[in-house]
Amino acid sequence: MEKLLSAMEFRILGALDVIKDDRPLPVRSGKQQALLALLLCQAGRVVHSDVLVDSLWGQEAGDQGVKRLRLHLHRLRRTLGAADAIVHRVQGYTLDIPSVALDARRFETLAHQGRQALASGSVAQASELLHAALSLWRGPALSGLEDLPLLHQEATRLNEERLSALGDCMDADLRLRRHADLIGRLSVLVDEHPLQERFRGQLMLALYRTGRQAEALEVYRAGRHILARDLGLEPGAELRRLELAILTSDASLAVCAPRTVHARRRRTRCPRC
Repeated sequence: MEKLLSAMEFRILGALDVIKDDRPLPVRSGKQQALLALLLCQAGRVVHSDVLVDSLWGQEAGDQGVKRLRLHLHRLRRTLGAADAIVHRVQGYTLDIPSVALDARRFETLAHQGRQALASGSVAQASELLHAALSLWRGPALSGLEDLPLLHQEATRLNEERLSALGDCMDADLRLRRHADLIGRLSVLVDEHPLQERFRGQLMLALYRTGRQAEALEVYRAGRHILARDLGLEPGAELRRLELAILTSDASLAVCAPRTVHARRRRTRCPRC
């Protein structure tokens, strides 16, 4: 069974996909898709039978809920071609797959490694790891299955993790002096997430460092207007400090070289790098 599962890949960073021997494995039934997604979101952990029944049928399950669940589990095992992958425990079921077989787990591992590298000053390595993590995404997590509360909760968590990794990736690339290359992508992120001040500040910095000071200040003013109109708030303290630094051409905004292991012992890092 282990060898069989090693040839399978499960994807939830986008629409649910199963890849077996480098080919898509259709999971056509909506209930089977939802059941597989519920098990994948808790891969390696037991999901109580009552939770599965309630998620799939709610009050419509009636007295036949457990029977229905067993039938769909049987069909799902047959679809996957791995009868032992879904293991019955005392209180429920668990999907027993290697962590590398699930794209969400690979994403979390790479993103964590990228953040660690960024914190330690290994900026190029951090950028590479974070780009690799983000490349696993094909769309919003669990796309098409978010109507189930438990899947909606997990999709929200994963999508927020993606935004956090995107912010870390932009930080790494800014420290690698890729300002001009980032402007287009950051502009899209600011349009998609107008209340995310981290992306707005990164776009302001990228514009300023490419000689576009007026445009950087306009990005700030637009964000301030959106916050006041939609939430009745002012920008956060960090974004206000960045605006002031841009207005005064503060030397702390100057581009500085990425740190290396040896350079960290001799130099103080620019606060905006």
